[in-house]
Amino acid sequence: MLKRLGEWIYENKFKTFLVWLVAIAVLIGGAVGFGSHYTTNLTITGIPSTNIQSTLEKEFKMNPNSGTMKAVIQNKKDGVADDKTKAEVASAIDKLQKKYSSDIKSISNPYTTGVISSDKTTTYVDITFKDDSTNVSQDAIDGVKDTFNDKVKDSDTKVAFTGSVKVTPIGVGGKSELIGIVIAFVLLLVLFRSFVTAGMPIISALVGLIAGVLLITIGTNFVTLASVSQTLAVMLSLAVGIDYSLFILNRYRTDLADTNGDRKTALGLALSEAGSSVIFAGVTVIIAVCGLAFAGIEFVTTMGLATAVAVVSALTFLPALIAACAKFIKPNNQTVEHMAKNPSKITKFITGHPWTVSIVAVLVLVGIALPAQNMRLGMPYNGSLPDNRTERQAYDMISDKFGEGVNSPLIAVVKMDTDKGQTENEANLIKIASYIADMKGVKMMSPLTVDQQKAATLQTQLTQEAQQKMMAQAQATGQAPTQAQQDQAAAQIKQAIIAQASKPYQISADGKYAMMVVIPTKGSAAKQTTDLVHKIKDYSDTTESKYDAKITMTGVNAVNLDITKKLNDATPLFAVTIIVLAFILLMVVFRSFVVPAVAMVGFGLSLLASFGFTTLVIQEGFMKGLFGVAKGAPILAFLPIITTALIFGLAMDYEVFMVSRAREEYVKTGDNDRAVTVAMQSSGPIVVTAALIMIAVFGSFALDPDPTIKSIGLALSFGIFFDAFIIRLLFVPAMLKIFGKVNWVFPGHKK
Repeated sequence: MLKRLGEWIYENKFKTFLVWLVAIAVLIGGAVGFGSHYTTNLTITGIPSTNIQSTLEKEFKMNPNSGTMKAVIQNKKDGVADDKTKAEVASAIDKLQKKYSSDIKSISNPYTTGVISSDKTTTYVDITFKDDSTNVSQDAIDGVKDTFNDKVKDSDTKVAFTGSVKVTPIGVGGKSELIGIVIAFVLLLVLFRSFVTAGMPIISALVGLIAGVLLITIGTNFVTLASVSQTLAVMLSLAVGIDYSLFILNRYRTDLADTNGDRKTALGLALSEAGSSVIFAGVTVIIAVCGLAFAGIEFVTTMGLATAVAVVSALTFLPALIAACAKFIKPNNQTVEHMAKNPSKITKFITGHPWTVSIVAVLVLVGIALPAQNMRLGMPYNGSLPDNRTERQAYDMISDKFGEGVNSPLIAVVKMDTDKGQTENEANLIKIASYIADMKGVKMMSPLTVDQQKAATLQTQLTQEAQQKMMAQAQATGQAPTQAQQDQAAAQIKQAIIAQASKPYQISADGKYAMMVVIPTKGSAAKQTTDLVHKIKDYSDTTESKYDAKITMTGVNAVNLDITKKLNDATPLFAVTIIVLAFILLMVVFRSFVVPAVAMVGFGLSLLASFGFTTLVIQEGFMKGLFGVAKGAPILAFLPIITTALIFGLAMDYEVFMVSRAREEYVKTGDNDRAVTVAMQSSGPIVVTAALIMIAVFGSFALDPDPTIKSIGLALSFGIFFDAFIIRLLFVPAMLKIFGKVNWVFPGHKK
């Protein structure tokens, strides 16, 4: 069927181009019409900390997904408590309320709420939008930034922004993609020695990339997808799109020589031979990444869609391109006999010293993998962003002046027994809040409600005291109190009421739930904060037995811990599942028990080595200047399972392209040594080029300043290097040599 498809496309190349043109035009129309609605949050479903958020919304009218921003204002020279800054902030708030009333739900004035650092140098304005963070318009976000920069920012006053919305817009493409494409073109040019031929795989990959990204963008209107999924899709689509096209194009050049220049037949043969391998390799990647959906990581399934589009492009658009530019493609004139009789020095060394090669390969990878045992998983946080990002600047300002924990508060939702009555439940809540407040790692419990009777008494008492104090000052100075002095007195009274009459909990209208906000001492990446969350969760067992009150934690830290736990539980099962599946598939394809076993051992070694080196760079900061790591931080919790899926899929690609050539030659001749030599000489250069292209693409994304993208790019580029150059090009051929004809022992196999 693939042979017939190739021959049909050769005769109907312009119809094929037209179909692709129409398809992309339709996708562009859909993407423009529906718009893009990526979320900035990485999350998964089916964990307690996200499930409880529906309770917060129902019982406390608190939408955890609503768009929020913080405008952090700092002036270390003159402070931010002067009349000038107050007036500028008030003016900015007033302008935003008038201009963006349809977008903004509320804006807090810090001079009314008393949110000013103890040294009077820093404050922040909280903005809450009406829409969820994914739906807030970029115009409104930019409007907030422009207004504060225009009204408040000056040579002495810094303004930085953070929040759940896309404060820094995520671009579709940039220099990372361009660098990867340029390097890929140079590598293809060296391989094919033709500008036209070298450009074909890149053009085919770009067409598939555009179609895939447009499809995913449309998909954001129907399912929740994190913005990082777009980058992952671009990364994978570009890499595998070039690789798959490279394999088909190279096979076409070989078949062109075998058919004496019959281009139509050669194209049909190329699709039937290399095309079937591409389908197998593509399906392997798709199964691997789509399998992550079973772990609740739905956003990475977009990579499966991107891979599928890349396969379709390689099987349809590339053949049409080959047909249109056939006269520029030169046949590969190196015969199999020539390759068998003239092996390279590397091939001679591997086949001559297989035990040495295999043992050294294993020892090197095991040594590199050792740091993985100290890997600590976590989630992205603004404190690990580059210094020039406004979110990092806002994070540092708040951490320095208000405490790092203010950036990531914890929310404890307490489910109560309504049969006990409100009085008893409130007494228990006071005990629970008091116990949590005394835990190590807690800075404070946020005041949520106020005892109105006590507040009224305090209001009267403190107001009288303030008036008497201002009158005494007026008599002494002969001047009436200024408006600024009156505002300051009012703010101090409000803070005193909050401190003395507030309750650290809020009870829902039906009395079933209570909410407490816990401000940790440290930030989300600190072990102390992680320990605090575990302590509160453990304390829930006590509150259930003692007060019939169950505590469920949510907030950034709690969500991160639940995500990490679920991923840790899912990764081993996922890895075992895909290894067993791959073993069965490779066993059927190669009619061998030994070959798939060696392939799986090699995959495990390269994967662990990737984890080890990534831990060294990202977590421990090894050579962080070279790799552009801003700050050592825990490894992204999603990274092990994403890397497992992608390196597995790509490793099987190289395994298929390398070993299928060896098996093909062995079936023809029955000579295992000759089969290994021909595979190394024929497929080796293609695997080298393909791997270098993958490393270039993934490595270019490692240049991205975003720590999430950087860590994934680094892990994948390291993983591909270890797997392609140490496992597939050294370890696998050496093991094929060692096992000899045992490689191909299989029921029903004649050789």
